[in-house]
Order: sequence, then structure tokens, then C-alpha cells
Amino acid sequence: MSSDQSRIYLLGALRRALRSLARLMIRAGIRFDEFSVLIQSAYVECAVRDLEHLTPPSRSRISALTVLTLRQVNHCITHEDDMPSVDPTLRAMLVEVLHKWHTVAEYGGPYGIPLELELSNPKDRCLESLIALVKPDVNTKAVLAELLRSGAVLRAGERRFRPVSRFLMMPDPNSPKLIERFGMTLSRLAGTLEYNLNPKHAEKRLDRRVHSDQGLPMQLVPAFEAYARSRAADLLLELDNWLAAKSERNSSTSETDARVDSGVNIFFYVEPFGTEEPLRALSGSSSSAAKR
Repeated sequence: MSSDQSRIYLLGALRRALRSLARLMIRAGIRFDEFSVLIQSAYVECAVRDLEHLTPPSRSRISALTVLTLRQVNHCITHEDDMPSVDPTLRAMLVEVLHKWHTVAEYGGPYGIPLELELSNPKDRCLESLIALVKPDVNTKAVLAELLRSGAVLRAGERRFRPVSRFLMMPDPNSPKLIERFGMTLSRLAGTLEYNLNPKHAEKRLDRRVHSDQGLPMQLVPAFEAYARSRAADLLLELDNWLAAKSERNSSTSETDARVDSGVNIFFYVEPFGTEEPLRALSGSSSSAAKR
């Protein structure tokens, strides 16, 4: 396939992916001009950080690579700190607390079932000591409140607490933790796909999927999702156990060895059904829009 054909296919693929993002942004009230500023900043950052340069690229070179004006390039670099930035939520820590509750022997009973725990008693096997394994200086009550709010932990009597899920559940669609997870999942998926499209990488990262070749009857989709959810949970549990044994600081790796965040993400999808009408058939005429 020629480079021109590849470019056309890539543009089509990007438009398809951007539709889901545009739908989310419109629902959240994010204007196009706000998104445009983000795109400009991302272009400039990648041109500076990710492309291979023999010497640090000049701003004129960045302008030529991105086809942004020199003024736009200067603005993106000078105002880098003005880009949206938020402090991390407790999501990652909550996930690790649940993980350790299910995998650290001191907090498990027969057959590996996690124990019901009190907040601070006994000191060597309570929620405070468990959470301290993840982060010693955190507010234990705040962490417990988030675990209860998520539904991953329930009260078991007046003083005890019981985990009902090994994975963090976030039912609130506007939860900062869920939005943070969306951003991380999207960037990780895009990163894997971009890595595999890069001809420099002979060894590709895991990117596999299974789908119905001839389509699936609509009434069977719930049954397929339930089956996939069950099998995926088993696989993720096995992978989580493997990570538990390999990821601890006291494992065979040195304390000085570099550590990277690495994992596997699985998701279910259903493509939109039917053909789509042209936009001109779904929107008002240009003359009526002008009158308004």
C-alpha cells in the first residue's frame, strides 16, 4: 500500500475514533475551541519530545513539522503549564488496597478468602495496617469511605468491613476516578496501537480480539457479554495473581531496578447497528440556520 493510501486510511480511522471522543466532549460541554487548543499542544509536545532529532529542534522546525504558525508554537511551549492538569485521584491506591486484601496472606483466611477487618484493631491485621502497605501516610478513614462509596467494600456488622469485589467498581458516571480511568485506558490503548504501527518495532505488543465473523443476532449479545465477562474475570484474576507474586519490592528484582506500569486491559464492544444517513438529511438547511 502506498504512503498516500496509508494516509487516507489513517485519516478515516482517526475520524472514526474521534467520533466517540466528540460525543463525550459535547455531552460534557467542552467546546471545539477548547479541544483545538489541546490538539495544538499535543502536536507541539510530540514534535519536541517523541520525534528523533539530532539536536534540539528549533521552534521554526517544529512549526514546519506541525504546520502550526510560529506564534502558535511559541504559545504552546510558553504556556505549557496552562494546560489542564489535575492531581491524581485515590483510584490507583484503592485498586492496590483491594489487590493486597485478596493476595497478601496475612489478610486472607482459608482458601484465600479475604478476611473481614476492623478499622484499627488488631494493629497488625486491620484496615489501617493493610492501607499502610500501600501508602503509610494516607487518611485511612478517607480511603475506607471511598471503598464503601464504590460498593467494593461493605459493612459486616458494626465494626467490621468485608470486600465484595477484587476490582474497583465506580457506578457514578461523573466520578473523577472514572474519568481518570477513561483517560488512562484510552491513552494506553492508543499507545499500544501506535507502537504496533511503528515499523521500527519488529516485536509487537499484545493486541488480539475475537468477534463474530457473520455478525451476532441481537438477542444473543447479552448472553455473549455475560459469557465474555465471566471468562475475562477468570483470566484477569489469574494475571492479577501472577503480578502479585512478581511485583512486590522484596521479589527477586533489585530495589534499584527501573519499574514501569504494565498491564492488560480487556473491554467488550458493540458496533452501531444499521447504515447512517448523510448529515444533510439529519440537520436543518443552511438558510434556516442562517436566519437563526
